[in-house]
Amino acid sequence: MNRLFSWGIFIAVLVLVGSGFIAIKMVFGPNDEAETPSLIGVSAVEATNLLQTAGLSARIDQVDSNHPEGIVIAQSIEPGGKTTKGMIVTLKVSRGGALVKIPDVRSKEFPEAAKELEDAGLKVGTVVRVSDQLKQPNSVIAQNPAAPAMVMNNRMVDLLVSEGGTGRADTVQVPDLRGQTEHNARESLEQNDLVVGKILSIATIRVPEGTVEKTEPRAGARVPTGRAVNLYMAKVPEPVPEPEVQTTPPPQPTVPAPIAPAPSAPSPSSTPNTGGGSSTAGMAETIPTWNPNQPPAGQPSSEPRVQVRQQPAAQAPQRTIPTTAVAPSSGKLAQIRYQVPPLVRALSLNIIMTDQSGTRVLHEQQVNGGEYISMDAPYSGDALVTVRLGEQQAWQENFK
Repeated sequence: MNRLFSWGIFIAVLVLVGSGFIAIKMVFGPNDEAETPSLIGVSAVEATNLLQTAGLSARIDQVDSNHPEGIVIAQSIEPGGKTTKGMIVTLKVSRGGALVKIPDVRSKEFPEAAKELEDAGLKVGTVVRVSDQLKQPNSVIAQNPAAPAMVMNNRMVDLLVSEGGTGRADTVQVPDLRGQTEHNARESLEQNDLVVGKILSIATIRVPEGTVEKTEPRAGARVPTGRAVNLYMAKVPEPVPEPEVQTTPPPQPTVPAPIAPAPSAPSPSSTPNTGGGSSTAGMAETIPTWNPNQPPAGQPSSEPRVQVRQQPAAQAPQRTIPTTAVAPSSGKLAQIRYQVPPLVRALSLNIIMTDQSGTRVLHEQQVNGGEYISMDAPYSGDALVTVRLGEQQAWQENFK
């Protein structure tokens, strides 16, 4: 009996000691739990300070959104949630880089275009003003980047603005004489303080025979007053004769075969390769490749062939390199106008078109500052025209 009583007292003492220890730890011991504060809508710096005060750590993830830059838009642990101290709370912070759509401000007055860009969350970048008799003064001719496109908000948009038909006193603009007779072209040049230079012939079917197909310098270029302008007059292309195949008659057993004149060597493209080697020494085998600018077989080529009309004084023939790649005719014509900005030195200019028929170079040459590019190019479907100046993209324009 006494032993049972002694064990009961010992167990009671142990219970009292354990309970007291637990109570003391709960009251006076450290608390390992932390409550997550509400961080949405505050700056990333302030959110980090609040988490450190609560005994937590922060990890920042930047995301694109319409909210201002540096503002917390989400947190990994809900506000008021219980967690262990030292835990990491992930914060989603706005980068302020929402994408916006560029409006098409071409043909609009400059103040109206600038306001429309600002309303879309964009800014007006470099403004280049050029002389253009075909556009109203103070109207936008082109923009870069071109519409439609999705870009970051606050993006700078460069504009090309017309000053109307006024130009500098020491230079004049070469008029567009395409399709005019020689007499009318002379009068137009004289009215613009220019003179006629050489009269050249070019085989083409794009304009009527006996009219101007193009000029050199090209239409729209600014040249010094009194500059001579060469005229390229159109003529109907001559039909390309089919190659004649000459055969050697079989030898007669009794009568010697007459000596026939040596046949002219056919071109590699028209002589089939029989696998027995070339019949002409030094002639390389030609492997045909597809060219989107080459017309279908049986149709005359649209590449201009330039001939020099002899003047009273004998002159050496000149070679003109075509710079326009002609796409298959579809009834659509892209009117391309571009003013070269002021340059320190001459740069290469390339005009490239991409449509349903593929990608091709429309124009390629060295240009100086202030020169004006004016050309019409056929295309099919939807087309994208890109102008590259040197190694940089100058501007783009879409055609429907």
